[in-house]
Amino acid sequence: MVGVAPLGYLNDLKTHTMVIDSERAHLVKKLFETYVIGNYTLKDIKLYAEKINLKSRNQKVLSVSNIQRILSKPFYYGLAKFNGKFFEGTHEPIITKRLFDEVQEVMRKRGRSKNIKKHEYIFTGFMRCGTCSCMITAEKQKGYVYYRCTKKKTPCDEKYIREEVVAEQMKNFIQKVSLPERWAAKIINTLDKEKEENLIVAQHSLQNLKGELKIVEEKLSRLLDTHLEGLIYKEEYISKKGVLLNQKTSLSEKIRDYEENSKDRLERAKEFILSSCQAKKVVLQGDLGEIKKLLKNIGSNFTVRGQKFNFEAVGIWKALYENLPNSTWRGGRDSNPRPSA
Repeated sequence: MVGVAPLGYLNDLKTHTMVIDSERAHLVKKLFETYVIGNYTLKDIKLYAEKINLKSRNQKVLSVSNIQRILSKPFYYGLAKFNGKFFEGTHEPIITKRLFDEVQEVMRKRGRSKNIKKHEYIFTGFMRCGTCSCMITAEKQKGYVYYRCTKKKTPCDEKYIREEVVAEQMKNFIQKVSLPERWAAKIINTLDKEKEENLIVAQHSLQNLKGELKIVEEKLSRLLDTHLEGLIYKEEYISKKGVLLNQKTSLSEKIRDYEENSKDRLERAKEFILSSCQAKKVVLQGDLGEIKKLLKNIGSNFTVRGQKFNFEAVGIWKALYENLPNSTWRGGRDSNPRPSA
């Protein structure tokens, strides 16, 4: 017996199956794609669900526990549960198993006990000496944590730097990727408009492709009837069926590409903008683990030289730095932060 469909699916009473809910499925997928970034709590995702207007089917606001259940449900990548056991379902997945697994890992790490020591020299194994390239280690003296070069390769004159000093420099860098909310709102609004325009442009092509797909499916149906009525030989039926199935697969892939590729590109851009907004929150919270995680997301080659922390921005983050007006930082060479908005 088929149970009540999870959010993002609908119960098809005619076929007794669960089918994609076209209004909510892509919004459920957004929850997974946003949470996997690693910068958001379940409460943040709850607020994000409200922002994108994802509600239950009876139009109730989702609770934190609702969000946690959604993000923990294997059903969304294709598994179904029966008598306590999981098996491959017949429903269409909303997400990939890889995305699901990555979300579970983020949830596991975020759910670890907060009673563990605030940090175990959080930045060891993270930075190298900018002079000799040895790893930076740490030690505690008179209640303060100091970071220094391990000096394992050659003698090195780099001095100690206190944890709060290097943390403050890191915060200064992070502030540079914290887009002002008014900027972010405008960019997201532009992306939403572009998405709508792309959908309009693609609609005609999609209709043509779906029309072609329907014709192929009708041919397959007629071919089967012809075979069952004994009007063609089995070999001819198999040959023609193979050709039609290849056409059906090709058309289905083109339709999926039209529906997903442009949308996914724009959604990734929106996730980046949301992550950039989250940077300010990371700075304000002052959680060293979150600061380190965010830095690993936006850069590489983390070094300390002359008691100055530096790194190189990567990917789209580098493009952000390079295109910010009045920015004084390029690739981690200048430790003076731009004024926050």
